[in-house]
Amino acid sequence: MLEALPNERRVYFVVALGFLAVLTLAAFWPVFTLDFIRYDDTIYLTDNPHMKAGLTAEGARYALTRIVNGNYHPLTILSHQLDVSLFGFDARGHHAVNLFFHLFNVWLLFFVLGKITGSEWRSFLVAAIFAIHPLHVESVAWVSERKDVLSTFFMLLTIGAYASYARSGRRTHYVLTVLYFALALASKPMPVTLPFVLLLLDRWPLRRTLDSGPRVYLGEVPALAVEKWPLFALSAASCVITYAIQSGAGATRDLGAISFAQRIMNAVVAYGWYVWKLFVPTALAPNYPFEAVSPWLFAICFVSLAAVSLLSIVWFRAHTSLFVGWFWFLGMLVPVIGFVQIGDQAMADRYMYAPMIGLTIALVWLLPESVSRKPRRRAAGVAVIFVLAVVLCVMTNAQTHLWRNTETLFLHTLQVSPRSSVANKVLGLEYAKHGDYQTALNFFSRANEINPKDRDSAFNLGTAYLNRDRIDDAINLLQIAVDTYDKPADAHTNLGRAYLQKVQRAGASSDADEANKWSFRAKREFEQAIEIEADHTEARINLGIVLGMTGSPEEAVEVLAEAVRIAPDNADARYNYGVALLNVGKPGEASTQFKEALRLRTDYPGAAEQLSAIESGPKPN
Repeated sequence: MLEALPNERRVYFVVALGFLAVLTLAAFWPVFTLDFIRYDDTIYLTDNPHMKAGLTAEGARYALTRIVNGNYHPLTILSHQLDVSLFGFDARGHHAVNLFFHLFNVWLLFFVLGKITGSEWRSFLVAAIFAIHPLHVESVAWVSERKDVLSTFFMLLTIGAYASYARSGRRTHYVLTVLYFALALASKPMPVTLPFVLLLLDRWPLRRTLDSGPRVYLGEVPALAVEKWPLFALSAASCVITYAIQSGAGATRDLGAISFAQRIMNAVVAYGWYVWKLFVPTALAPNYPFEAVSPWLFAICFVSLAAVSLLSIVWFRAHTSLFVGWFWFLGMLVPVIGFVQIGDQAMADRYMYAPMIGLTIALVWLLPESVSRKPRRRAAGVAVIFVLAVVLCVMTNAQTHLWRNTETLFLHTLQVSPRSSVANKVLGLEYAKHGDYQTALNFFSRANEINPKDRDSAFNLGTAYLNRDRIDDAINLLQIAVDTYDKPADAHTNLGRAYLQKVQRAGASSDADEANKWSFRAKREFEQAIEIEADHTEARINLGIVLGMTGSPEEAVEVLAEAVRIAPDNADARYNYGVALLNVGKPGEASTQFKEALRLRTDYPGAAEQLSAIESGPKPN
């Protein structure tokens, strides 16, 4: 790549790459201190049993064939598995890979844009803004958003390969274009509108169309589109697959739940919000809930967007870059702008990772060429750019620090979006994880108050009641969760746990009939959970406990032996398997299980006492 440049340009290029690297690392250095976040990171990585072994043949099969968190992006899952193989679950390694992909994207953007436009200083400025803008913190600092940096990496490679094809006509470059685009879609389906972006680039800067007005350009688009039919075919297939998967996973909200007019109004305001945040990137958070849009705000955003769009058409010949960059921005956001509502967010910082390139191009190419040629203007421009870089670096650095852990991030989110049910839900999960069930209950109650239709609400609130020994309240809510929650195995398991509490209370009061009634219900729930998810360890452990309590010790041994096989590092499985073995007269084997439970968790309650009792008991002849 560098060999093709003259020596003086090669030096400039290397210095520019180095400066971009320094900027990027200065802005995002705090990523090396960040933890995983209890918001998708648990689903993709830390609590996902298919990731624990890293990149293996079985792991690759899982990545290629399974839908994860309502998404199909096999290349992203494979990259996470490779991280586990390299770093285990040390969050610093995973964050480092995200950061380095972002840096590669910065370098690629500078190189590709400079190659196709011939304007190195403008390309450098676009790459620098892309490198350190606070809107990109979510994509870089959140491990689960690997799909953003990875898909954009292949998207930029696609543009580079296509530019080479447009200039040379070589079939090899065309094949690479299709291959890179397929890899981009396998990382995240958002780049489905990239073929349309390539049609824009055909006009400028590739100049594959006549140097005339927009009407002539539009007349040439059909022939250029036919040339790209494999890319459009990949886009269409990705759209169909993604919509089917999202609908099946329940991620797409019922079209009747939010009216068409509401979705249009939110989309227009979201476009305006993204433009505003490019200039004023403050009060950023990982969740902005969908709320009713003010008619006045809609009117202001609509008029502003229409005015810029009209201006880009009027200036088509004089400032074609404005037309290309503006419609790059508008077009790349179409899949996530809310015409089909995914989740409850109205917009998201991460959605601007690739679209912001177009918006930045539109702005930077409006700067007059004389800025780089006249010494005084050049000096003033450098000073302004330096100040801008320092401000953006400081803001991005501070925003990255907010991602250091779940509690810090989502307490900040509630300051930005007080009515975020997601933030309340995630904080509830975080406090419940650390045993602060009363605080968790408060957050879950608030989340349920804000959004009672959220499928997680009944499950989370019911589970919090269960952990606070409000068993009847827990049963009522968990019964609802069984029918509505998107993880029914978990709902059945926790409902079974609530019934198990009823069994224990009935046993304490010596009410055998009551105990049998609740035992039957608990057993049924655990069996249904296992039927839904065969390797659900918690359901198997609890089923083993119920079987042991109801006079089926041999069955309990079988069920708990399978739980240990599925999760050999689960201390609960080991301990309860040991108890079941004791109940069938196998103290030697039970002793092994108690020792394993203590190895996995040195303070496991009851394990040391059970071992002591076995060792002090009668020895076999």
